[in-house]
Amino acid sequence: MYSCECQVGECVLCEAHLFSGLSGEQVCSMQSLIFKRSYEAGTLLFQAGEPGIRLYILKSGQVKLTTSLPDGREQILGVRVAGHLLGFESVEDEVYPYSAQAVTPVEVCTIKFSSMMRVLEHNPEVSIKVIRLLNNEIERSQALIRDLGLKSANEKVASFILSLVPLNGDIPDKIALPLTRQEIASMLGLTVETVSRVMAEMKRNGIIEAPRGAVVISDPQRLRIMAGLKPAGPGSGERAVGGLR
Repeated sequence: MYSCECQVGECVLCEAHLFSGLSGEQVCSMQSLIFKRSYEAGTLLFQAGEPGIRLYILKSGQVKLTTSLPDGREQILGVRVAGHLLGFESVEDEVYPYSAQAVTPVEVCTIKFSSMMRVLEHNPEVSIKVIRLLNNEIERSQALIRDLGLKSANEKVASFILSLVPLNGDIPDKIALPLTRQEIASMLGLTVETVSRVMAEMKRNGIIEAPRGAVVISDPQRLRIMAGLKPAGPGSGERAVGGLR
């Protein structure tokens, strides 16, 4: 890829090859619109109902998405990991439909809505690639809805653990598990006892380890099978753990 002086070439937008096929001058002008930001655990990136000014692409760390119920309770919608898009749903609504909070230290690439719209209007190649990224996000959201409605307790917990693996990298030696058993149970529509039982069973069977505040995937293939997915075979083009579809 063309490398320009603004030194944002390692930005996740570039890693996604959004700018491939464009001239070096075009790439550099777009990169000047992108900013990197870091957030400490517990920091709000944005809150539901706020004007949707910026789009975010998660480069590292984990972000919890939540919404408030009418009675004041907080409902966790999911945890997003490296490679996920945040805030793109507010293109039409003009406000963020959910709150996004860093649950680990987080790095993001961010661009203003207005800047991104100008880029898309003048660069059809970039528009097509963004559409593909958004389609992937929709597929993952549909997979989550399917999981909640159709999968067994074992499959739900296994799918949740798989969802913590970054989309754009290999399986880390240790993955942060920032949610309590109560939060996981609420998100998956299970009881705390069920979540604890399933995870204890996974540990006994050597599928995962669960040190405090983290999870280690010891046997990715068996975890995929437990989640109701096909094992990733050699040469399949499918990552060992990703692709929860």
